[in-house]
Parts: sequence; C-alpha cells; structure tokens
Amino acid sequence: MSWRRALYSVLLYIVSPLVPLYLLWRARRQPEYARGWGERFAWRYGCSKRSTATRRVWLHAVSLGETRAAKPLIDALFACDEVVHVTLTHTTPTGRAAGQELFASYLASGRMTQVYVPYDLPDVVARFLRRFAPTDCWLMETEIWPNTIAACVKRGISVSLLNGRLSDKTLQKTLKNGFFAKLFKQAYGQLSNVCAQSVADGDRYEQLGVSQARLTLTGNLKFDMSTPHEQVVAGLRWRASLSDARRIVLLASTREGEEQLWVDALHSKAFDGVFDDVQWWLVPRHPQRFSEVENLLRESGFAHEALVRKTMLDSLAETRLGESLSQVKVVLGDTMGEMFAYYAAADVVLMGGAWQPLGGQNFLEPLSIGKPTIIGPHTYNFVQAAQDAVAASALIQVTDISDALHEAQRLLAQDDERERYGANAQAFVVQHQGAVARTLNRVLCQPNTR
Repeated sequence: MSWRRALYSVLLYIVSPLVPLYLLWRARRQPEYARGWGERFAWRYGCSKRSTATRRVWLHAVSLGETRAAKPLIDALFACDEVVHVTLTHTTPTGRAAGQELFASYLASGRMTQVYVPYDLPDVVARFLRRFAPTDCWLMETEIWPNTIAACVKRGISVSLLNGRLSDKTLQKTLKNGFFAKLFKQAYGQLSNVCAQSVADGDRYEQLGVSQARLTLTGNLKFDMSTPHEQVVAGLRWRASLSDARRIVLLASTREGEEQLWVDALHSKAFDGVFDDVQWWLVPRHPQRFSEVENLLRESGFAHEALVRKTMLDSLAETRLGESLSQVKVVLGDTMGEMFAYYAAADVVLMGGAWQPLGGQNFLEPLSIGKPTIIGPHTYNFVQAAQDAVAASALIQVTDISDALHEAQRLLAQDDERERYGANAQAFVVQHQGAVARTLNRVLCQPNTR
C-alpha cells in the first residue's frame, strides 16, 4: 500500500465512527437509511451464499440514475451469458428500490444478488470480496474508490469503469490538490478498462493517467434504454381522459428548491392568465420530498380542490378519472417507477435537476418517446448529450425557469413545432444508440488490458 493510500485509509477510519450518525441523520427524511448497516460494513448479509457461476460480475450503481442506465446492459449481459451471476450494489436506498423493481425477475430467479456497497475501508472491502468473490468489477459512471480498486486488483479481479463521465470541474478540482491527484491517478492506473461516454470525457481521463490502450469511446448507455410499453399506454390513457383543449406540462424529477422557482415564476405578472388551460404535473426526484412539495404547493395558493396526488387518482374507477382530473390544476406525482407514464401524458416536459446547479436529470427518457423537452443551464452530468441534442433541434435549453415557461407557452401554441421537436428527439436518441454492444464487447472480449 502506498503511503498516500495508507493515509487516505487512516483518515477514513478516523471518520468512520461518525458514519452511523450520518445514516441516522439521513434517516430522518428517508427511513431506509436506518437499515442495511450490516451490508454497508460487510458484517452481515441476508442473501444466499456465494454464487457458483463461473463469471461473477460485481456491478456498482450508486443511485437511481446509474441503476436505470445499467438496465439495458444487464439485460444484454444475461441474454449473451446464461450462467453469469451479478451482484448489484448501491449507495442510496433510492437506487436500491429502483433495482428491486427493474430487476425483480433476475433477483427472484437467483441470477442476481442486491446489497449495499461496502465502505471503502480495507477490511470492509476484503470481507465483501471474500463473501461474493467477483471475477469482474464494473463501476458505473464516476465511482472511483482507491481501496476497492486496489483490493480487486490484488485478487486478480478485472475492474472496469462503465459509462464513464468526468466533468472539467471535477478534473480541475482533482488536479489542483496534489495529494488527491496522485492518489486518484494511482487508482485510475489500476483500471483494466475505461469506457467513456464522449471524446471530451476520454481526454480528461487521459489527463488522469488512463492510457489509450485501456480507454474506449463507447457512448452513453442511457441512449439504449428500453421503453416500458405498459407505462406509455397508461400515460396516454391519463392524457385521453382530459379534454383536447387542456394541455399538460410536466415538471419531471425536480430537486429541492426547483419547485419554488417554478411557483415564483408562474405567479409573476409575466404569466398572469397565460396558462389558464394548462394542467401542471410535478414529479419530485426523491420520494421523501413528496409531502414537502405538497405543503409548498398548498402554501403557494393551490387550494385543496386544485391539487391532487397521483395516488389518489389511482384509487378512482376509470369512469371517474376524467371527471376528477378536469377539476384540478396540479397533479403531484407521488409514485415511483412510473416516469415514462408521466412523460407519455405530457404535451411538454420541463426536466428537473438543471434549474439549480445540480447537474441535471436524464432528459433522454422523454426524448426517447418524442416529447418536446426543455432543460435549464446546469447540465454537467449530461454535457455532451445536451450539447448534441440542442444542436440537433431535439432539445431546448434555456437560462432559467422563467424562460422555460415562455418556451412552453410557445410550444403549446404551435402544434407543428411540438411535432417537429418530438420527431427530432426520437431520431436523436436512435442515432446515438449502441453503447451497450460496444461496452460488452470491450469488457467481455477484452477484460484485462491493464
């Protein structure tokens, strides 16, 4: 162990007693953080014993976005290798819940195991590796943990970074700190493969010491998502229950503070009476915020009869759905795993995560089903995809939520323009597909180029 990684490990051990306090603090808003501690420290697992499959892939997907991006990759992996076993790990309960839903059949059949990722402490990682004995370690997008990578390499486990993205801000921040620059360059140097989303990401990885022999431009796995047909049908059914004169504008995957920005803009004089015929659907990114957002909307002047939660609509008979929807101004999407249904119901989508400096959420989802989509300025999680989509007239990017409302107003008034953006959006997604095949070709056919 190098002295840098030794010092890094000592610092982690010093702060580790504070981890339970942090988890309890997070559990105040999301109770799931109070569970699964045994897995996070690799003390105890409730799952079955180690798989006897010849190939045992450990795939780490931090949270919701990475888990969804992994779906087409895992489907393709199981399709080409009937005996492979996947241990899927997450950092957040939200990611774990998404994995339980997306991979229910694989989990039930025993082809997949799902647990929390071990903390990057040498003894914790060692216990995890002894327990699951992976032959391959696949890390999604940005997850570089020095002790985890070193422990895998020591045991002859090939480690690959998939769907890799590295913003210029992160690169400069890493290079600025000499200690962490050398620590992480060492970690990057131990990777067998780096599958980058874009040329720009690849250039940045090279600056951190990844050789061209280990670097592959595979594209973004999120372009290869499969559209859940049943959700699209459900969304179109919701939309059909409204009169043709009403339009639906969806605020999708909103993060903390973004709903307030929308409320403030909507209540300004600039939009007085403009959206009288619009029904707004709001879907917060995280379920622990559903009640918080409802309270915000109530305090902002949306009366009881003007606001309904989606779960309340679910309890209504089909014949009453249209009547109930026609009476409300705002629908709060308080369900998980139905995003494509929400997209399908919308005439225009305002994608969350980009109205505050949070990096943006996955706008490729609404684009894939031909929905005119507007995003804000903060898209560092999707820099290349956003630039390419805007250039292809498949996506609209604006500077703030007020400008987004002006664009929504324009699109709602012009059927031809909405159709044009929708057609461009679908064509753009199809044009950029293929990352799954390129990624599997690299990590399965050339698993160890270190």
